[in-house]
Amino acid sequence: MKKILIATHGDLAFSLKKTVELIAGPTDVECFGMTSDKTGEQGKRELNAIIDRYQKDELLVLTDLFGGSPANICTELLLRGADFKLISGVNLPMLLTLLTLDIESMSMQEVIDKIINSGNEGIININSILTKGDPIL
Repeated sequence: MKKILIATHGDLAFSLKKTVELIAGPTDVECFGMTSDKTGEQGKRELNAIIDRYQKDELLVLTDLFGGSPANICTELLLRGADFKLISGVNLPMLLTLLTLDIESMSMQEVIDKIINSGNEGIININSILTKGDPIL
């Protein structure tokens, strides 16, 4: 079974989950937030415990920022032998796509390709569209 973990700075993961659930309904997404009251070691222990719970599943971890603490901790866990897929740059279009796909019928690589594409396509310079006079839809 495929499982999803959002790991971000502060409460962003929890807010993204709450927002996605507002749009798409309840989800089974796990969240982790690296807050200022956690040391790096506490963050590592907490993330490691979450990831350990999903050893028998295919785990996809989405982080907010490449090079940020959550992504760095997850990268360290990967280097130590943990088995999961790690993608940075999580955004709402990516999550909405992820949670509306039938991910169990797809390979993990297909899921990753689709959500990265959705995340990228969700970044739009609306001013540029308006300046060119192109219709938005």
